[in-house]
Amino acid sequence: MLKLYELAPSRSKRVKWILLELGMLYESITGKPPELFQRPDLRRIHPMGKVPAIDVDGNGLFESVAICTYLADQAPEKGLITASGTWTRALHDQWSCFALTEMEAWAWSTFRSTNVVDEDKRVPEMYEFNKEAYREGATVLNDVLGKCHYLIDDKFSVTDIIVSWTCHFGQALDYIDGFENITAYLDRVKNRAHCTLEDT
Repeated sequence: MLKLYELAPSRSKRVKWILLELGMLYESITGKPPELFQRPDLRRIHPMGKVPAIDVDGNGLFESVAICTYLADQAPEKGLITASGTWTRALHDQWSCFALTEMEAWAWSTFRSTNVVDEDKRVPEMYEFNKEAYREGATVLNDVLGKCHYLIDDKFSVTDIIVSWTCHFGQALDYIDGFENITAYLDRVKNRAHCTLEDT
């Protein structure tokens, strides 16, 4: 039995999307903050009480990229990820890490400051800096997406679930204006039957 601790909107949409693509059954556990984050069963998995997190037969895992990669590995016949040790798997790791470090971290910094922390802890002086840093990473991704429809072997994979969420996050913050290839990429993934980005 697989349990998904989730909250919309959040990165748990990545995990829900891969579960739907794989056709895996799961139990959704959600709620309202802060009660959800204080649940003992969630904190057993993630000491900070954050989502997404999964429980697989009593074993806990958190961080959306780790979860999505693990789940894709459980159903290799679906073709959403290649085996560990292959070049294309290294590219999956590369683009997943790139999305998190060169783009998502900057968007999250601004979003957290404007929507999560108390007003006296906000740092508005960083907002423009964060946007420009995100756009530096987006420039690289936009150039790559000018040469392919999807990031790994030019076919949809779990990598696109991870990266497109980061792009969608940036789009919500008006960070990707002018990046036509990223916008077209988002349009492609949003046409997939199980895409959860519109709910994010």
